Amino acid sequence: MPTVKVATIQTVEVGKERSPHIRPVAVSFPSRYIPLFGLLVASCSILGSVALNRYYGHDIGGIPWPYISDTAKDAPQAGLFSYGLTVTSCLIVWVVVINYGKICIDVDVTYPDPNDSTCSKRNFAALIAGLISAPNLGLLACFDTERSPELHLSFVLLFFLPCIVYLYMIKSVYELLYKRAQTLAKRSKDGKPSIAIPFKSYTSLETSLRYKRWISNIFLVAVTLYLPVGMYMVKDWSDYRNDVATHTFRAVAQHVSVFCLCCFFGSMVRFVLAFPF
Repeated sequence: MPTVKVATIQTVEVGKERSPHIRPVAVSFPSRYIPLFGLLVASCSILGSVALNRYYGHDIGGIPWPYISDTAKDAPQAGLFSYGLTVTSCLIVWVVVINYGKICIDVDVTYPDPNDSTCSKRNFAALIAGLISAPNLGLLACFDTERSPELHLSFVLLFFLPCIVYLYMIKSVYELLYKRAQTLAKRSKDGKPSIAIPFKSYTSLETSLRYKRWISNIFLVAVTLYLPVGMYMVKDWSDYRNDVATHTFRAVAQHVSVFCLCCFFGSMVRFVLAFPF
């Protein structure tokens, strides 16, 4: 089972020897729990903010189906929302980096030819896109729509647009790995020398890829309707009174986008990070 290890570092003063009785403390836990914990924190933050908003009867922007961030612009839900999504953004960074390392090992196994760098380049592009996107999730939650709507919108764009690149790069990388695994398995059946690779590990990946294709495509459509198309159709991005129907449509697209992200990272709990690396 793949694990993440967290250890303390023992420091020693200059001129003194390290004590043999003091050992670093290490904690290991399965890496598949990181995306699961991220989903739990994000869900509790969003649902908790909505519940607190309804409990206190706070404003939701004047549209029947509100934007998620509009339910968390007042205290106390604003604090829960900003804290929860900041923690979630940190966990997303973990998932992005761990998944990058896992794919690097898979690439070394299935693509021994150093001249074939397509998969590695796409994996690196996914890493960059994920690292650009993740911090903006916490920032968009901290800069709410009530006190800093322009900054909030900027961080929304910086979060969702790189997410499109990340989802499609990851999907593309695993499509290449799966095709390569199929080729190696076929060569082994034909009696030709091939790299030993546990093809069984990729049988569940086939199902994962099917889900990722649907999720990525729906996410692309939803984000396009929510941001570039929806923003073009409304007269004011912060005042919803003149375009109630359009803003409601944008809010629905936003909810679909967030749900797609939850499904995509949720698929990593079993289908991606569950493989040994």
